[in-house]
Amino acid sequence: MPSNPHPDAKPPVSAAKAFGFLVLVAALAAATWWLLETGVRVGHTVEWECWGGECSTDDARSLLPIAGIICNAALAVAMVKAARLLGWGLAAMVGPLAALSGWDAAVAAGLPPAEVATERGVVGAALVVAAVIALLGLLIELKTTGFGARLLGAQRVPAVLSDFRPADAPIGRIDAENAAKHGFGTAALTFTHNGSRHSVRVRTHRKWVGHAPVFAVFRETRPERARVALPWFRTAADTEGNEVTQESAPPTESHRGSASLVSELERLATLHSAGHLTQDEFEAAKRRLLDE
Repeated sequence: MPSNPHPDAKPPVSAAKAFGFLVLVAALAAATWWLLETGVRVGHTVEWECWGGECSTDDARSLLPIAGIICNAALAVAMVKAARLLGWGLAAMVGPLAALSGWDAAVAAGLPPAEVATERGVVGAALVVAAVIALLGLLIELKTTGFGARLLGAQRVPAVLSDFRPADAPIGRIDAENAAKHGFGTAALTFTHNGSRHSVRVRTHRKWVGHAPVFAVFRETRPERARVALPWFRTAADTEGNEVTQESAPPTESHRGSASLVSELERLATLHSAGHLTQDEFEAAKRRLLDE
């Protein structure tokens, strides 16, 4: 009987959650921009009183850059959860762009460029680094989600992962034992294309088995060489509490029997609802399972 350590298929991110996230990101980005741009633009007009090597001011505008940095950090945290390295790079670009815009406005208003030349150079370098990180993150996401291959003409169709097996061969530079220990292995990638059902064993992590949706990416004429692609919106919450490691204690035989039966029935129901099993195939598979 195939094992499925993740019987509970996770639904895709709802439209309401996605909209709420976009509103949050837009609000944080707008706050970051306004606070940093305004703080930098008016910074040279803030009067400071200095004595004994210390300076202070009661002008609240001096706090604008600090508040902007805090908002930028919050934006980075939110973006990392949704878009990983790409999100961090994009969030890291907002602050430097806002600061450079503020200095441009200050110079246009009469501030001598030489007074902020060093600061602009440092922030400009930070912007370049953030842009490179964002570009690298974008390339990774295009490959991971299959959108890059789709843009080059490949097919990208909804699929289901099932029948996970721990790695029994090296994966890249990782030997089989360590790969299995960290949850890597192979699973059956099942999908439908042009009215035909296909099942291909692919390398994946156990946490994506039973996760909905995943995608199969392949050339039109080579579905047997499909690879698995992940959804764009995927967070730690998708798999929180689901990951089973090789170090976990094995279940008792009685628990294994009932848990495996429920797991397999739910897996079959997932495949059936996704259209990868016909009604007859679904009923036959259930009968075989219950007869074992």
